[in-house]
Amino acid sequence: MKFIVSSSYLQKHLQMLGGVINSNNTLPILDNFLLELNGKELKVSASDMETTMLTALEVESEDDGSIAIPAKLLLDTLKTFPEQH
Repeated sequence: MKFIVSSSYLQKHLQMLGGVINSNNTLPILDNFLLELNGKELKVSASDMETTMLTALEVESEDDGSIAIPAKLLLDTLKTFPEQH
């Protein structure tokens, strides 16, 4: 799964979704963002089992796939990247 997107654009969308992720989840999978790539559309979702939030971003890609990534790890990593144009 490979895609190209502005780090600040992605971070902005992930921060909106991060509000639904609790720090004391009973199920470890709920600490993750679900990324689903379908061509040039990346859908990212987060859930706490009561509320699910979803956002879609336009990216540069020709791949498809899905992966669950720890939310804290992804947000902390994106904060370290300088903005690339």
